[in-house]
Amino acid sequence: MLGSIQNLMINELCAEGAYLDGRELGEVFLPKAEVEYHLELGDSIQVFIFQDSQGHMTGTTQTPIAQVGEFALLRVKEINSFGAFLDLGISKDILAPFNEQKPKMRDGHSYLVKLYLDNASQRLCASSNINKFVNKIEPEYTPLEEVNLIVASKTDIGYKVIINEQHLGVIFFNTIFKRMFIGQKLKGFVKTVREDGKIDVVLEKPGMAKVTGLSEQILAELTAKGGFIPLGDKSDPELIRKTFSTSKANFKKAIGGLFKQGKIDIEAKSITLRK
Repeated sequence: MLGSIQNLMINELCAEGAYLDGRELGEVFLPKAEVEYHLELGDSIQVFIFQDSQGHMTGTTQTPIAQVGEFALLRVKEINSFGAFLDLGISKDILAPFNEQKPKMRDGHSYLVKLYLDNASQRLCASSNINKFVNKIEPEYTPLEEVNLIVASKTDIGYKVIINEQHLGVIFFNTIFKRMFIGQKLKGFVKTVREDGKIDVVLEKPGMAKVTGLSEQILAELTAKGGFIPLGDKSDPELIRKTFSTSKANFKKAIGGLFKQGKIDIEAKSITLRK
């Protein structure tokens, strides 16, 4: 498929490069600079397929930041009468037409976009109109279901995230204990699907499952630091958040459980691994 990485067979080798069997796309040209000396007719090579400025099917062995159908944070390299050209991480930039820019793009800035094939030109393009690609089907998530998230934007109440590349949800500020940024990919859990279809998401699973995972993280950190960490039940919540990406309340639950198990000793501002 155009805009994706494929394994293609070499049909012809010439002075300019190689022609690959692109199947339904026809011949795909690979420039000489990217044809390794040991390759022969019939060999297969992994390439990313795009159209050059003349519309010819072209391959590159360079790895793009994203492929067709994927979301990615891309930087604007140039703006002209056609739209904004974004850095895809290869020799070919990708166009975001003006009518697919929400908000309007600015030179040098980065935007979360989705790569798609334009129906009219069949060219690979990018769109920052995220709403166009999500919430097309009814959400059917179970409470505390683990999901893949992409941070889409920052709002007055939290961060808007794309869930499993299908729906939009919100993570509220008061549930966030780690640094977040646009385009970031991470795991999370569906907290609630409301009657109006809006979805609340959290980064930590509520309850003892969260504390259990944190306890294991604390033990691993103690082991790595020689059995001592300068954090205790009276430590600054911000220091705890920076170290373990969690709230002070959850941290105290976790170290309390480890103390009862006889695994650590707790001081006001430190914990020690018992030998």
